[in-house]
Amino acid sequence: MSLDAIRKVHAQTVEALMMELSHIALRLTSSEEQYRAMEVQIQKDAEAYGQQTSQGLTIEDLLQWQGKMEAQRAALRHVRVTIDHTADLWEQTKERLVEARQECKLLERVAERRQTAVRAAMARREQGAADEAASRQVSARGGGES
Repeated sequence: MSLDAIRKVHAQTVEALMMELSHIALRLTSSEEQYRAMEVQIQKDAEAYGQQTSQGLTIEDLLQWQGKMEAQRAALRHVRVTIDHTADLWEQTKERLVEARQECKLLERVAERRQTAVRAAMARREQGAADEAASRQVSARGGGES
């Protein structure tokens, strides 16, 4: 595989990782918003439960409230796990992006060095050709004078 092809693949990898980070950020933001909304709802329900408790509850109502509140806490824990997992995924992807960018920079330096070496070789060949032409002209003049 040529250096240019490798550079293109690495550039595409960087772009793909940036897109992946963007999607992860959206998921993370959405999960955090969901978590905050659930916290607000749980707080409202806890206040409503407190009001109803002070007025007196039947056993059935008490069990319903407890079931509802436990389900809300379980759902909140699930969203927290999702947030933590997504945050970890964000960090891992960000690290991969940093590595991919470093590899791209390295490949750029290699390409620049190759181009510099090619230009230097061409300049040496041109100088050699110019020296050869000058040598022939000197030889031609010297040969004609004898």
